[in-house]
Amino acid sequence: MSRAKEIRRALRRPLETFFFRLGTFCIPLFPRFFIVFVAQVAGTIAYHVAKRERTTGMANLDTVFGNTKTKKEKKEILIKSLRSFTLTMADIFWFSRNTEKRVRKYQRFVPGTGPYFEHCAHVVITAHTGNWELIGLESGLRGIDVASVAAITKNASIDKHLNILRQRTGQSIIPREGAMRTLVSRFRNQGKAAFVLDQNTVEDQGGIWVDFLGMPTPVSSAPAHLAYRTGTDIIFAFSQQAGGGKYEAHTGQVITPPPYDKTHDQEKIVKELTQQIMDVISQQIRTHPESWLWSYKHWKYIAPGTDRAQYPAYI
Repeated sequence: MSRAKEIRRALRRPLETFFFRLGTFCIPLFPRFFIVFVAQVAGTIAYHVAKRERTTGMANLDTVFGNTKTKKEKKEILIKSLRSFTLTMADIFWFSRNTEKRVRKYQRFVPGTGPYFEHCAHVVITAHTGNWELIGLESGLRGIDVASVAAITKNASIDKHLNILRQRTGQSIIPREGAMRTLVSRFRNQGKAAFVLDQNTVEDQGGIWVDFLGMPTPVSSAPAHLAYRTGTDIIFAFSQQAGGGKYEAHTGQVITPPPYDKTHDQEKIVKELTQQIMDVISQQIRTHPESWLWSYKHWKYIAPGTDRAQYPAYI
């Protein structure tokens, strides 16, 4: 990193921390309807003024849906997606006050029973759809022993305060780096571990190439590897907006890994399990595209030997 970048980062971080704490103080003071309204307006404005995010989102939608959706439909999906993401970011602060009361009112599992609520180990898979953060908060309130595996935020002060907010109701946060031993121990004690798996993970960080929404994409093999080595079922939990500023979290679909056998081709089994996971995530996104974060460069890495034209064209 250049000296100039180091200086800019050193100057920027105190400002980031200040605005994070300001948001934590101010945003919870407003009523729910106002937060929802502002998120709707801000998301719509973002579509019109944030050229890079709009271009990235439309490139992703064009590649995934092709001619199966009209330009107008894709525009509507992207605007709703930006509104959804804006509300999710505001909710990090809004649910920091009166957390139990607000979570119980605005977040619910549908259905409220099933494998996810049983006292047994699970590899939990979610994605950046709806409000994924609330799944962990409500899980804690319901006494579910779940730990979320999260990347460390570059700003250490924000990372510390963000994790305090995430852990208010009882869930744990495990840094992604060096998490394997901790997770194996959790599974032995019938705990659950949650992964957000719709992000790029390059090969030298444990990523493997699988199909994601029609394109070869490098994603983490850690959840599949853990499930296979420990004999732990994989279960999914996805969030989506339910109107009126409320959310519903849907759980229930389960993938059972084959019994571990060190004589088998472990890389092949892990890749097959990872592909099954990404197929479920892909189906969720296709069914509820308005809830997913389209304005992110999900396909910035190109698989070796793959035609670049198969991927979205980013600026």
